[in-house]
Amino acid sequence: MEDFKILTIPRKQETEEEIEEPIVERRRQDDDYQPPKKRYMFLILLIVIAIIAVVVIRIVTTFDDYEVTKTWERVDSAESNFASFQGNLLKYSGDGIFYTAYDGSLIWNYTFNMTNPSVEKSGSYVVAYDKKGTEVDIFSTKGFVKQLTTTIPIVEAKVASQGTVALLLQENNTSYIQMYDKRGTLLVSGEIHPENRGFPVSMALSSDATRLLVSIINVSNGELTSELVFYDFTSAGREEEDNIVATNTYLGALIPKVEYVDKDKAIAFGDNRIIIFNNNLKATVVKELNIEGEMKSIFYNDTHFGYITETAKEDGTIVNQLNVYNLYGLRTASKELSQSYNTVSILDNNEIFISDGNNITLYNHQGFAKFSYSFDEKVYGIIPGATSRRYYVLEETKTEEISLK
Repeated sequence: MEDFKILTIPRKQETEEEIEEPIVERRRQDDDYQPPKKRYMFLILLIVIAIIAVVVIRIVTTFDDYEVTKTWERVDSAESNFASFQGNLLKYSGDGIFYTAYDGSLIWNYTFNMTNPSVEKSGSYVVAYDKKGTEVDIFSTKGFVKQLTTTIPIVEAKVASQGTVALLLQENNTSYIQMYDKRGTLLVSGEIHPENRGFPVSMALSSDATRLLVSIINVSNGELTSELVFYDFTSAGREEEDNIVATNTYLGALIPKVEYVDKDKAIAFGDNRIIIFNNNLKATVVKELNIEGEMKSIFYNDTHFGYITETAKEDGTIVNQLNVYNLYGLRTASKELSQSYNTVSILDNNEIFISDGNNITLYNHQGFAKFSYSFDEKVYGIIPGATSRRYYVLEETKTEEISLK
């Protein structure tokens, strides 16, 4: 029987190359690991650049043609006037007023007989009145509300967002201010005599009917003066004599137009200046702009205002100059106009509509011409649609919904 010996198996000699290195665990990224801040800043910068690029492209993009998406035939009198109102269309003339959708579908209408009809809007109310006549009709989006009849000729009428109406009347050099609620109840009545203050030429009513602004002109010793008188009908105003909380006098200036705009800020348009006021009790001045050249036209809405002046260039050429401002009095555009015009207005999308009848141009409030076109028919007006390239064009015999291209 063979003996078994226990043999010791020699271990293999470890070389330097074969020496195992200690295993080091790699650090796992925590779930809340944050990338470096520089990466965030870079992404933010890219987004800002992209947004700026989109805005700039949109501002400078111009269109010279369009396609008609819908057409609605209309039959109007030559004296018809148009205005947008709460997403629909107002059409009025001396025979009456119609409130329709853009496709011509009748919402309501009302018949009257006016020699010189005019309309004013605020909120969901509109007032139609006969300048130098005696009839005032109040409407809402639902239709006729109340008729007011005066015994004194009407100079101007204003309406507040809840239907309150202010009237400026004048007879035999004496002016009268009256305010009525929408049911016809007299709320305020006053007189302005020329020997005391002068002749009122324009009036503005705040959206809540608590403030009234009147522009009064006076000529004394051959010198023209305009006075802006602010009335307040709240409890604070009742503590002041005749509810007058502020007066501003301007020597050598004619101020034929005043208005309340966004958040009841007052703005006054003069022949050589424009004054913007705060909406505080004393109506302090935000900014006063001096106008160079002859004032020809003004326009305004709740975010911007502007004017067109006739100015002379260095070579003696007479040109029309378009200027646009925001309500802080900062100018956003100044543009020399090459075309003639007889109509200028600012649209709800802050674009400026300029027309001579058939030829129209739309400027954005940065002064770039967005769209210019010569239509075959006379254009009464243009109303922005649901997108930046869609509009309703009110032509002589039809309304067209168009898309710019």
